[in-house]
Amino acid sequence: MNVLEKRIEVIDELLKGIEYDYNELKIILDDNDIFDNPQKRRVINSFLFTFSKLQDNIGGKLFKEVLYELKEIEFKHTPMLDILYKLEQLNMLENVEEWEMLREIRNDLAHEYPMEFENRKENLKKAVWGYNELQKIYSKIKNYLLDKNIIKDEK
Repeated sequence: MNVLEKRIEVIDELLKGIEYDYNELKIILDDNDIFDNPQKRRVINSFLFTFSKLQDNIGGKLFKEVLYELKEIEFKHTPMLDILYKLEQLNMLENVEEWEMLREIRNDLAHEYPMEFENRKENLKKAVWGYNELQKIYSKIKNYLLDKNIIKDEK
């Protein structure tokens, strides 16, 4: 198994793990006690933790590994903006702004304050949207790799 296949395996596992929290979160997202209830906080924290790991694995690692494997970049330390534009050219990313929005969500989550409940709830809704976007981006990349026989379907 090569580096790219291992990365795909890691991301697939993260997606399996986050799905339960995502489904729970959709149910409780509009509850008034969402940050007061310990069980609901656990779901939120678990979702946000895995969302961050997923974003790191896709944006921080998979993007570069894919382009390196395709020989679209020579070095894995290529600047992120160059990576994003190359993915956009290859139609693996809708547009660079899409990824920039996901980065902004991550920054908002990292800099929120515990007592700002409305802001936290809004950030949580953005993260739910972001998770759906991450799934779309990942699916597009994985399907591209499968179509080009760069990776094998594990089924």
